[in-house]
Amino acid sequence: MGNKIMVVDDDLPTLEVMELLLRKIDREPLLVHNGWDALRMIKKDRPALIILDVMMSPIDGWQFLEELKRSEEMKDIPVLLFTAKHVWPEEYSRYADDIVGVLEKPISLAELKSALDRVLPRENTSYPSKDHQAHIQNI
Repeated sequence: MGNKIMVVDDDLPTLEVMELLLRKIDREPLLVHNGWDALRMIKKDRPALIILDVMMSPIDGWQFLEELKRSEEMKDIPVLLFTAKHVWPEEYSRYADDIVGVLEKPISLAELKSALDRVLPRENTSYPSKDHQAHIQNI
């Protein structure tokens, strides 16, 4: 469970790149091209972390977060926002308790590895506590 990283993005080339990067750092990618499919998949194959695109359709990242956090069995899964547009603190302040960081596209292998190691350390594959979560900032 601690090795599965779900990437939710409606851009297929981005998913392909993320699959390669995650495999290079020995993580198991679960790739999903829309939020509704991701919500269904989480019930069957729970990831240790979700990397979530903000701007996608048919539901955007904010709507996905709202749906995720309504579910008792899914609401504790940590989420990293993943966006091509800079996200200002005012934009995500409503979701500050629900996300553990923000990654900006394009992302390098080193940036991704650093973010995952900070949010989901290898020696502790359990979900980070609220006290242990990375501060909401660009990682």
